[in-house]
Amino acid sequence: MRRKLVITVAMVAALIGVSTSAVLAERGPMPGFGGPPPGMERGAETFEARMAKILKLTDTQKTQIKALLDAERESVEPLREKMHQSREQLKQLADAIVFDEAAVRALAVAQSQIEVELIVSHTRTLNKVNALLTPDQRELLANLLPEGK
Repeated sequence: MRRKLVITVAMVAALIGVSTSAVLAERGPMPGFGGPPPGMERGAETFEARMAKILKLTDTQKTQIKALLDAERESVEPLREKMHQSREQLKQLADAIVFDEAAVRALAVAQSQIEVELIVSHTRTLNKVNALLTPDQRELLANLLPEGK
């Protein structure tokens, strides 16, 4: 008798859990809990176009920012390619029969240097973009970004 009760309670709990999960999954994330800020949802527009609309960028600002972002993409492409090659080499080392720690460490150091250069380039570009914004646009951007970013 007790076993039937335990099984019944477990079945009811599982049924409630499944139905609740289905309802919550259908509704999507709760407001304020995950997902991008309003206006930043993914869609057909590019990130730059959405930000231009949100920040109300002038045509001059849009042109200048696009030039900065294009220049950064072009300048970091060789670094991105090096990083890709390094990751491929790490995968080969991971798949090897004999572990070569010295080679893994050398690749890790090389990757860290590439990361440093990518971070510096990205931050330099963000600084240049920030310099093109008005004080009101900077404040709006700061309010859009999550804390710590």
